[in-house]
Amino acid sequence: MIRTGITGLDEMLGSGIPRGSRVVFSLDPGVEGRLFMFRTIETALTEQKKILIISPHSTGMAFCSECSSHDKLVNHVNDGSVVILDSRTRETINLSEKKLQSRKRAWKTLIQETINSNSIDVVFVYFDLLYEDLGLDGALNVLPASGEKGKITTIIEHLNLEGDSLIARFVSERRFDLIISVHSAFTLVPFFNFFTLEYISWSQIPRRSVPYSTGTKSISLYIPKIIIMGPASSGKSTFVSNASERGLSVDRGDPDGFRTTVAMDLGWLHFRGFDITIFGTPGQPRFDPILPQLVRNAMGIILVIDATKPDTLARARELLMLPSASKLPLVVAVNKTDLPHLMDEVMVRESLRLRDDVPVFFISSLKRSDVHFVIETMVDRITRHPY
Repeated sequence: MIRTGITGLDEMLGSGIPRGSRVVFSLDPGVEGRLFMFRTIETALTEQKKILIISPHSTGMAFCSECSSHDKLVNHVNDGSVVILDSRTRETINLSEKKLQSRKRAWKTLIQETINSNSIDVVFVYFDLLYEDLGLDGALNVLPASGEKGKITTIIEHLNLEGDSLIARFVSERRFDLIISVHSAFTLVPFFNFFTLEYISWSQIPRRSVPYSTGTKSISLYIPKIIIMGPASSGKSTFVSNASERGLSVDRGDPDGFRTTVAMDLGWLHFRGFDITIFGTPGQPRFDPILPQLVRNAMGIILVIDATKPDTLARARELLMLPSASKLPLVVAVNKTDLPHLMDEVMVRESLRLRDDVPVFFISSLKRSDVHFVIETMVDRITRHPY
């Protein structure tokens, strides 16, 4: 196995990438995605793998200076655990081999000899100039094949100028064991990056798209806003509190002596590799004018209703009628099932007019395990949502 070093992604892959696999990170133009390759290189070095980097676009030293762990990479080049075939290699081959077929043979021979003489475990390839020089098929054929003798893992980064059609071709032709496309989008949140697991040969997990954020040297799976919505006193604040590792609440006492949220509850948690921010909205009708602003830029809605109060279902339906709410992934949590209640799933679905694919769970928000199960379901629905 080789890990990507990205918490959450490695878990989705079943602890990492099996030895002998061929992987592609396919980047849309303009997206910040180079850290996927850098993090995987750094992780391979940490795991004491011997690696070959094919970087036709830059010299070896220029490549090292771009890498997020410059000093570490230079040290590994000096001790022989990293070998780089760089722009000088490309220039030499292009000058000496004028015919396309001879260039292909020269690259294939050089790569194989380098792998054999240095006992290479993983080959990292910056693919674009090889593609330009040799064509798609030619460039792929000079690299170790998936499952080839010796179990060499090959990881490719390329800039996808052809769009979805190229990804569809990669998937249909099974050229790779793992295909990850990296994108930016302007739907839901004003601007965010996400990657899509397009195909995994060793797993049956469905295609899913995962938002992420980047730091100087790291990638974090990131869901910036999940809304917790529902009628007043349905248990939203308790839900947010038990979901969160830390948070705050803006509330005030009402005339009956109960606390009610007057702006929002705010919580943060790290869950299954994701950094998640959750917002609990006020449920009383007098706060309805501010709800569209609170729901704006959310990536999903969890509707919390009180199982002991069927008369609040009409109010819950009103909340779902917000224009932006209908476009978002939705999960319904029927709360307070630790108390006597008559509400059932049929009543909930009919009253709220839910689509068949919307999950409905009967929970107690006093139980952290119940709350986390709902959060887990919401994360799953967000990552299956088309962006």
